[in-house]
Amino acid sequence: MGSRYGREGGRAGRETDENQVGACNIEARRIWLNLELSKKPVQCLEYIVVHEMAHLLERHHNDQFIKLMDSFVSQRRLHRAELNRAPLGHATWKY
Repeated sequence: MGSRYGREGGRAGRETDENQVGACNIEARRIWLNLELSKKPVQCLEYIVVHEMAHLLERHHNDQFIKLMDSFVSQRRLHRAELNRAPLGHATWKY
């Protein structure tokens, strides 16, 4: 996790899957982010980045994972709710 979070990371990339905001490959130390996140408030983007980076320390969404998220993102629940309020985008458009 970057110097702000006390860890060094691997690689990062981007994706356009409309159903997934981010992904983390723990073995490769690689994080992928959905390009549509650029349309969200910066706090939401930070939440997703930290969420995926936290998976480098804890694979599962368990109590330890939640503690990590709470320690890195004080308003974790608020940012998650903002992300869940509206879809990221549309992969196909029909006219």
